[in-house]
Amino acid sequence: MANTSARPTTRDASNDGPIIAEATWDRESENTPVYAVVTAVAAARDSDPVELPPLADSINPDALNDLFLARGETTVGQLDFHYLGYRVVVHGDGVVRVHS
Repeated sequence: MANTSARPTTRDASNDGPIIAEATWDRESENTPVYAVVTAVAAARDSDPVELPPLADSINPDALNDLFLARGETTVGQLDFHYLGYRVVVHGDGVVRVHS
């Protein structure tokens, strides 16, 4: 399994609301955007990632990875969606932030 670090945080991102967790992804590793999303949301909920409902209930995981990883360089600035009541923002620079 890929190594990633997700950490709860309480920073505020202007009008986005408080950031309650974040994780990173990297195109040069097994740590994909999908893996980072699940890891960050699990950290926000203080739960195990395998206990979360399927991400596919909110967004197509394959399409999410393809959007950020299919090209040699990411051209997407960010993608926002809701998962389990959280606003999840996947950034093209390799950061996933979970907002309350």
